[in-house]
Amino acid sequence: ALLPNRRILCAAAAAITRSPAAAASGGGGGGARQFRSRAVGSFVVSPRGDAGHSSSSWRKRRAAAAAPPGPSSRASRHLSSSSEDGGRRPSLLNRTGERDGLNRHEVVADDGHPLRLYSRSPRPGSGGGSGGPLDGGKRPILLLHGRTWSSQPVFDLRASPDDGEGMSTLQTLSDLGYAAYALDLRGFGETPRDGGGYTTPVRCAEDVRCAVDWLAGRHGDQGRRPALLGWSQGALVAQLYAQRHGPALSDLVLFGSIYDPKVVYPRERPLFGPDAAPAPAPEVANTVAASLEDFTIPGTINEAAAAEFSSIAMAVDPIKAAWGELHEFNECNAARVQVPTLVVVGAQDPYVSWDAQRDLFDGLGTEDRAMAIIPGCDHPAHILEARGAFVRNVVGFLSRHDEL
Repeated sequence: ALLPNRRILCAAAAAITRSPAAAASGGGGGGARQFRSRAVGSFVVSPRGDAGHSSSSWRKRRAAAAAPPGPSSRASRHLSSSSEDGGRRPSLLNRTGERDGLNRHEVVADDGHPLRLYSRSPRPGSGGGSGGPLDGGKRPILLLHGRTWSSQPVFDLRASPDDGEGMSTLQTLSDLGYAAYALDLRGFGETPRDGGGYTTPVRCAEDVRCAVDWLAGRHGDQGRRPALLGWSQGALVAQLYAQRHGPALSDLVLFGSIYDPKVVYPRERPLFGPDAAPAPAPEVANTVAASLEDFTIPGTINEAAAAEFSSIAMAVDPIKAAWGELHEFNECNAARVQVPTLVVVGAQDPYVSWDAQRDLFDGLGTEDRAMAIIPGCDHPAHILEARGAFVRNVVGFLSRHDEL
């Protein structure tokens, strides 16, 4: 494992303090803890073991909130806790409070499980419009986080309340006129584990399908299919989705993908016999050190921003998601990706294989493709000092067919 800078580690540990607090609006019940951060104030956390992450409890709350949605449209099957959506009472926990205007949305998957999505409204004067993501003319894009941390720290890092540093990918894309949303996969952030307890690749891809359908329902009158961006292991999920449901997408961005055609994931248990049944999903605590291990190049992120990432990460993901059935990623095959695709990677990313990145790009089943290498960056290029280059490459690809 890569060890983070000791000064940043100490700063992050010092930034997280616990004090008794009542739950924030929409937050959890007993056992809640409040996390105070130097940069953006207080976060209310309900630990993973509480009722909010019991499969039976969220079903009871959802049933009490409203009758089941009608079967007429998959895209219409959603709940929402954001002011712009209105409608039904939220069923998912709010773990971090208001966070300077973060919009929260709830989408119900095809198996009835609730999924959390986030968005940001454009800032006044940004050029992204005066309203929320439903403003006419906005191009929708869905963002997928990686293996360990959920969407709030990954795509909505804010080193100051107004994000003057431009570290929030959600905020930046919104300001640029995109209807950007970020999804918490099962067991991450504000999306609870399901009854099986594990986060599995195929189930993730199907949850992405439900989220993309929901986005298409919200923006379908504009005639624009959503784009999809996946980071790290989330890029594998995005690729898996694109192979299965590619026509639903306008574009695909595979960012820091850990795809490697030479890697074969073994089955974790036999098909038959006494050991065929899955073991109970483990609950392993995340650590401050783990929240900082992606930052490996001195000078690419300051201590305050790294500490803020750690603070939010530990607030929303105190317990690691339990990945299972990783052999389902063996279905990933670049030749089966028919969607226009941008491959993005940091020039000093220690988690990717460069041979594999070339194989991914060369093997894509579409001629409409591009590759961008972000200099001076490791794995999380989108929140490092060179994040502007990341955004310009992504937006440049998404707008390549626009009139000059």
